[in-house]
Amino acid sequence: MSVGEVSDEALMLRYQRGDRSAFGQLVRRHQVAVYNFLLRQLGSVLAADELAQEVFLGVVREGGRFNYETPFSTRLFSIACRLVQRERSRSPSRAEAAAMPGGAPPRDTLENSIERAVDALPEAEKDVFLLREVADLPFAEIARVTQRTETAVKIQMQHALQRLRLTLQDFDEYRRALR
Repeated sequence: MSVGEVSDEALMLRYQRGDRSAFGQLVRRHQVAVYNFLLRQLGSVLAADELAQEVFLGVVREGGRFNYETPFSTRLFSIACRLVQRERSRSPSRAEAAAMPGGAPPRDTLENSIERAVDALPEAEKDVFLLREVADLPFAEIARVTQRTETAVKIQMQHALQRLRLTLQDFDEYRRALR
């Protein structure tokens, strides 16, 4: 945050006191990270767009109960995670959709292989991985968002990275062969 930049928590306080422009600043500040997190979780532009709007509506609904001891981004991504869990229970994942008859066959590029490998992670590991790598949250905040200990979050991240390394090892071997 630059010297003249107002903290998220101060903007939230201003919003609670009736300053609608403060909420607009919060949305502009976080909309890309929230959208990217949701897109990576759900694999659908439409679903990510709809849920991103719901995340910010959740901030409005919970605005009066905002706790200033918890960083704003923690509350924001807690709402996003709850909505992702709800959406996961309603619709098939990208991996499941691709496996259905008529599903789009996956293209074999590194980017698509990474997407499939992330999609295949167990949900808890996927949540931690995406909160860290896409939302760029520190482990302490991820622990608050996921309601786990920081140690558990770090272990889940380590497991996710091990699974990804194993799944993507063919690309690493190919890269080494090109040298």
